[in-house]
Amino acid sequence: RRYLDLDDRLLTLKLTPNRADCLSLTGIAREVAALTGAPVVYPEVKPVAVSNTARREIRLDAPDACPIYCGRVISKVNAKAPTPEWMKRRIERSGLRSISALVDITNYVMLELGQPLHAFDNAKLSGAIHARMAKPGEQLLLLNEQTIPVDADVLMIADDQKPLAMAGIMGGEESGITLETTELFLESAYFAPTAIA
Repeated sequence: RRYLDLDDRLLTLKLTPNRADCLSLTGIAREVAALTGAPVVYPEVKPVAVSNTARREIRLDAPDACPIYCGRVISKVNAKAPTPEWMKRRIERSGLRSISALVDITNYVMLELGQPLHAFDNAKLSGAIHARMAKPGEQLLLLNEQTIPVDADVLMIADDQKPLAMAGIMGGEESGITLETTELFLESAYFAPTAIA
């Protein structure tokens, strides 16, 4: 148990749907602080200087469902770098499976700060990124390798040519990160809860 670092405490929280603010460590810390009066210590986030001028246009075609969508092109990434063991353990103990360092980092940030992120392989994208409702008859090959028909009331992330992801739910296989990815487009957005539900 010591060798595998299994002597750990596990807290299981059962939340009602209106308490999504407690789905992250930061959210839990805020709640504990509100109940106990203890101070909240937030993770230190140091700004990183912009060194890449590559940009991708973003269009909010369904602003009621997605009023905020931000993205950044990040170049010269090493998709073959291993996820550090400490991060892999924390992700897996939180109920997610470790996939690759680039994907694991986005999941770790979501678990820590409560801000979902999604990484697309930038080389697989065409033109602008659209936050839009699904088109009639549209289908999407998901990261779990299932192809699904998408209803018209589903919020989608797409480029100029194809759907990329079901917003806030699951990414698409065709734009996903692989071990060959060298440049990614990192998404951070706010999706209206009613659009995701």
